Amino acid sequence: MTQPVSLEDFGISKEFGYMQHRDPVTSLSAANGAWDEMARNLPKYLMGSDFRSRVQSLPPFKMDALASEGEVRRAMLALSYIGMAYQWSENDAAHVIPSVLAKPWYELGVKVGRPPILSYVSYSIDNWYRLDPKKEIECGNIALLQCFLGGQDEEWFILIHIDIEKKAGIALHAIELAQKAVVANDSDALDIALTQLRDGIKSMYDVLARMPEKCDPYVYFHRVRPYIFGWRNNPALPNGVVYEGVEALGGKGMTYRGETGAQSAIVPALDGVLGIEHERDELREYLMEMREYMPPKHVAFIEAVEAGPSVREFVKKVNRASTTELFNQSVELVADFRAMHLEYAGQYIHAQAQKAPGNPSAVGTGGTPFMTYLRKHRDETKAQSL
Repeated sequence: MTQPVSLEDFGISKEFGYMQHRDPVTSLSAANGAWDEMARNLPKYLMGSDFRSRVQSLPPFKMDALASEGEVRRAMLALSYIGMAYQWSENDAAHVIPSVLAKPWYELGVKVGRPPILSYVSYSIDNWYRLDPKKEIECGNIALLQCFLGGQDEEWFILIHIDIEKKAGIALHAIELAQKAVVANDSDALDIALTQLRDGIKSMYDVLARMPEKCDPYVYFHRVRPYIFGWRNNPALPNGVVYEGVEALGGKGMTYRGETGAQSAIVPALDGVLGIEHERDELREYLMEMREYMPPKHVAFIEAVEAGPSVREFVKKVNRASTTELFNQSVELVADFRAMHLEYAGQYIHAQAQKAPGNPSAVGTGGTPFMTYLRKHRDETKAQSL
């Protein structure tokens, strides 16, 4: 039988989930002070004029001044925000990212194993600090390090994702316990693991349910969403975006996807442990592509879960009512999580788009016809109870 996963092998923990095991670095050193200052005051610069020329006149970014992984992640966050602001700060999209930004952005992407565009890890996982260092990482005690325009709606939208990532640690730990129970042929241990898995997913669902408290659909659509569009399937960028001076890209227009929650590794890992499969369709292919925007260790974890001992097959084999019930509760909660995501996509994007025909709405920020496929994946999940 294949080996059960071990969170530790992938830099994951019950306490922090996929997040760093220490609070994110909050600023860059003085050597890159001009970049740090621009990122920190981005909402102010976006209210000013000539944003693109301000970026073009920044001093060369000093990669050798980044002394730790935390600083590299902070730098990737700062440059990704500046890069997206550069792209969407004017009515006309930028077809070329200037070399002063493109070269370090690309180099940072190589270091963290992700493309040079704003992706989910920089947008949420690395983008917070605690208001009270002694209290929990959760809504009410966290704030963003970085915004585009700032304000309650943008802040809350991202904080909800951060809180979900923190809560996910319990569910990820339960994946390890469940696979170990299968290897040990221990139904009682599996019941304990599945109870923890169910409770972990439920706590994530409860956080997601809080989104409307402080994030208004109209404000999200018109003020938050426009800055996270990518270069793929975007009518404003039919030939992609050229990263000036980056020899490895050969001067070609790159078509990277925009930031989206589909770049979180939580739900793919839950699908993996519960044996939830999706028919081959455009969204399934897209979700596989989203792994290119995740940290390599997160992808390796998902793949290890998928290849590990099958919890689904073991539950079917033991055919014990309590175990089957606990398993199905987790499957149904994943379906409920997807259903709530679909509901928000309807409220925050689809409904708003009907009132604003100029805003690209048939596709999500990642570039897919989201409503059709989200509905299908929700239904597929519900159909896979035992």
